[in-house]
Amino acid sequence: MIKKIIPFLFMLGCSGCKDTDIDSESIVEDDPITWTECGYEFGDHPCDFTLTDQNGDPWSLYDNYGSIMVLDFSAEWCYYCQVAAADAQKIQDDYADRDVIYVTIMIEDHQGNDPTEAMIDRWVSNFGITAPVLAGSRDLIAQGWDVSSWPTFFFITRDMEIRTGMRGYSDETMITILDMMLLEDVQEEKAE
Repeated sequence: MIKKIIPFLFMLGCSGCKDTDIDSESIVEDDPITWTECGYEFGDHPCDFTLTDQNGDPWSLYDNYGSIMVLDFSAEWCYYCQVAAADAQKIQDDYADRDVIYVTIMIEDHQGNDPTEAMIDRWVSNFGITAPVLAGSRDLIAQGWDVSSWPTFFFITRDMEIRTGMRGYSDETMITILDMMLLEDVQEEKAE
């Protein structure tokens, strides 16, 4: 039932998404990532990406397999992105013991350009964020992430599937989605 309700929280579906082949030679035998195709629609395994975080370190989506992830696609100039950023660290802290990772992916600065290291530093400092803040670009959206408003969130399951999304920001909706995903974890554990 929960799986049927959550996708409706994402007001617009993904259009124009398509599967992208993953290099099957890069899959390690003990690696939990065994799929050969990825996509951007609900139920798909998202395609991997690596971006630089606020510490200058590479951050890869697939390196976080096994965690629930919130991907927050934001722009520096966006008011509601700033509202979400003000709550980002609290959400990260409140759910850290349940292995939830809140990841902000900055797509553009105030002028609509790719974010710079200085812009990322400013964002992190202004909002007191220690959770990952990544320097992205519109190229990431062009690959298939359905971001047509700011902010846009995608929720990724522990099994690396896109469960649902959210356009705009509501702390109540964010908490409801995360709590429902964690409840699904408990229900799946009991079923095993």
